[in-house]
Amino acid sequence: MRRGFQSPSGQPPAEVLRWPTARSRDWTCRFLASAPANPNLLAVVAIGSAVRQNVRCADLDLVVICVNAALWGDTPPLEIDLRAYNAADVDAEIESGHDLLGWAVKFGRVLFQRDRYWDRLAGLWQHRLPLPSSALARKRAANASRRLEKVWEFGDADAAHEQAISYLTHLARAELLERGVYPASRPELASQLRAVGRCSIADWLDRFLQNDLVEMEQLGHLLRLSAS
Repeated sequence: MRRGFQSPSGQPPAEVLRWPTARSRDWTCRFLASAPANPNLLAVVAIGSAVRQNVRCADLDLVVICVNAALWGDTPPLEIDLRAYNAADVDAEIESGHDLLGWAVKFGRVLFQRDRYWDRLAGLWQHRLPLPSSALARKRAANASRRLEKVWEFGDADAAHEQAISYLTHLARAELLERGVYPASRPELASQLRAVGRCSIADWLDRFLQNDLVEMEQLGHLLRLSAS
């Protein structure tokens, strides 16, 4: 976990390597500029492929640690997935294998922190970080598979493509966790799968991530895979 650098007001943080949109960049800059004046805010950590080197996607997820998350009221653009957590709950959540908080400790880039809050938290956990639950990843994969089957039956190719990626992502994470590997960002999962010998799932994931349009016939093959 690299220590954060508080950018000057209005300047994009260097920790974010690519932005989904210009408005996501501008909103984040304004948010970070206002953070020091908000005593409820303890840390802002960026996770996802936007902070990972040499990946294709530009997902931006922000983990926000608050004294009281119920007081959180800012609404980011739709292309930013922001999750706010109570500081009092964070250690217990990480110990239980919370996937987003664990990912933030292992791979995240801190954009703002008050009184070195995140440095101390990450220092406590980075060498004893529990793996997230593989059973939960399997459950999420099964739910995504059922949603995929429904939209496939309706012939909605766009929705089916989205659900196929969701299903394969959760399946990939389950496979890696069962082998003691901490899953990285979505574009990195295929290479991690190949490293542990799960090449078939890796090929499927690459296929869906790289193609803008996937034939419904391919989705039918994927459904048969999920049922096997």
